[in-house]
Amino acid sequence: MRKKPGKSGMISEERRLKILEVLDEKRTVTVKELSGIFGVSEDTIRQDLKTLEEQRLLRRIYGGATRIKRGVVELPFTLREITNRETKELIGKKAAKLIEDGDSVVFDASTTALQVARNISPGLQITILTSSLDICINLAQNRNFNIISTGGTLHPPSFSFVGPQAENAVRNYHADKLFIGTKAISVDKGYIADAFELEAHLKKVMIESAQEVILVAESRKFEEVAFFRVCKLDCISKIVTDGNINEETLMALRDLGVEVLIGNG
Repeated sequence: MRKKPGKSGMISEERRLKILEVLDEKRTVTVKELSGIFGVSEDTIRQDLKTLEEQRLLRRIYGGATRIKRGVVELPFTLREITNRETKELIGKKAAKLIEDGDSVVFDASTTALQVARNISPGLQITILTSSLDICINLAQNRNFNIISTGGTLHPPSFSFVGPQAENAVRNYHADKLFIGTKAISVDKGYIADAFELEAHLKKVMIESAQEVILVAESRKFEEVAFFRVCKLDCISKIVTDGNINEETLMALRDLGVEVLIGNG
């Protein structure tokens, strides 16, 4: 459950996300600076920094904090979910239109895939296999959806099931469509990557078990880096992204034979 907004009008998760954005720009920032930016006490900021350090997203130093390199850490689900939420919703609405009556569909545990799931037409009769606890909860009341959870070891930062049990469950099926998110997309090197090894490995298994692979990702992911490679771009059938993708990237993807769809209002 999210905390109520403080005096600044911003819930703690939103403020912590903004703190990371400040650190992305400045690399190092003081408690006093952050207190002034967000209009909260220095004690509140210190608690924010303590929480973010425990999540391995920054390193506290005397009087402030410095950023840890983003490509080697996994942002917690509560922060990822509120990052560019409106953009993810537009992508989700566009991607959900690709799902047809009678489809079998696999979803990973990404927050953008969650937006796809939330926007499925409720009248469709479909089968869903997912490693996402949040997707199971969000869709549970629709009797038209036959929902199968992979099971496995729960990974709290992403509310996802991972590990051998999850992978073996996916191998028992062959789906019409797979919707996956990603931490980073490298067009030059031709692959997508993730920040968490077990999640990356599960995505590989999902890709092998689907007829059509649909990547749902914000355009900013083309500027990110991540450590664990998931698959080559030629494994992707379609990419659903936002209108901020640049023309050069768009052309490069089309040259690779990847269809690009733009989510917009």
